[in-house]
Amino acid sequence: MARLPERRVIKGLALSTGAMAATTFGTLSFPAIAPIVRDRFDLSTVEIGMFTALVFLGAMVASVPAGRLTDRLGAPVMLAAAEAGVAVGVACAALAPTRFTFLAGIAIAGLAYGGVNPPTNVLVNDAIPRRHRALFLSLKQTGVPIGALLASIVLPSIAEAVGWRASLLLPIGVLLGASALTLGLIRRQAEMLGSPKDSVWGGAGDEEAGPSPGLGPMGFYGFIMAGVQLSFVGYLTIYLVDEQSFSATTAGFALGLSFAAGVIGRIVWGAASDRYFASYATSLALAAAGSAVGLLALLAVGGGVGLWLAVVLIGFCGIGWNGVYLALVADRATLRTLGRATGSALLFLYAGVVLLPPLFGVLFDLVDSWPGTWLAAVGLTILAGLAMALAPRRLPASVAAPATPASVGPAT
Repeated sequence: MARLPERRVIKGLALSTGAMAATTFGTLSFPAIAPIVRDRFDLSTVEIGMFTALVFLGAMVASVPAGRLTDRLGAPVMLAAAEAGVAVGVACAALAPTRFTFLAGIAIAGLAYGGVNPPTNVLVNDAIPRRHRALFLSLKQTGVPIGALLASIVLPSIAEAVGWRASLLLPIGVLLGASALTLGLIRRQAEMLGSPKDSVWGGAGDEEAGPSPGLGPMGFYGFIMAGVQLSFVGYLTIYLVDEQSFSATTAGFALGLSFAAGVIGRIVWGAASDRYFASYATSLALAAAGSAVGLLALLAVGGGVGLWLAVVLIGFCGIGWNGVYLALVADRATLRTLGRATGSALLFLYAGVVLLPPLFGVLFDLVDSWPGTWLAAVGLTILAGLAMALAPRRLPASVAAPATPASVGPAT
């Protein structure tokens, strides 16, 4: 077995994981300090709910253009710009004199956040054979729940101590530091990324990519699973407090436990996908099945240990699938088109995040039943798993006609 080019791989993985954590830390700083900001701007519950929606709406709008710019300008340039853009959005919100300008700052941060995944997908894929792709992309994606955990743990106490505006200096500083590190990468790009002949992309190299479904089944899967994931995250604490009589603190701990399970799940699903499955679509279908079982268990158990196990299973499967999904995207792309392919695939994920959580909220208001709402989530999750399991498989174009690998830097 050929050894991985460890120096390049570790640097690329560390840079990309740090970027995911830093930008998530920045964008999810707003929900973390929502109670304090609400008092300052007299925000309604609907406006508070818009915090996350604006972030992912902006990301949805920006994902496809960001993918194209990644292929055109190079991954390091796009990543540095995205990190700086999130910092600008957070700064605009921190300086906002009115609720309108505060929400506008969140929207700016969301637009920039849409530019993070395409370049990090490119950087992590460089020089990694397919037999390690899902694991490394899943490791990269652990930056998302890590950033969310840090925002929820660190920022509220800082905001209470020094004020919410001053508390946002921390994510701004982290983001600008991450952008500076990425700019430093641009100067050292030749050393880190190596020569074009050393890159292994979309099946070009010592291994072929696996058979993959078309973009239609992939998009449907991403739309449903991302929407159900964010609905679970958004409504879990309310469900536990209202239906299971949890305290707010215990419910928050349960949410944190699901994030921790998601971090572990991303690593385990990535490693298992590389080792045991010819196509990443198979493990994605299994992740959907596990998520559906967890959601059903959430309804079936009356509480106690069973409830906690259900929360862990949903986190492990329902939050743990993202890295494998990006690996499947990479299976369908070549070196020069991976940024664009990532942006197109993420468009479906962000659309699900924007649309499904409020629709589940409307459903709950109509039926006034948490079991009915969770059953709807179960049904959609099963459909997503079936779409991925039963979709026709084809060999990616990169296997049928491998493209000549090239540097991920700007074209000359």
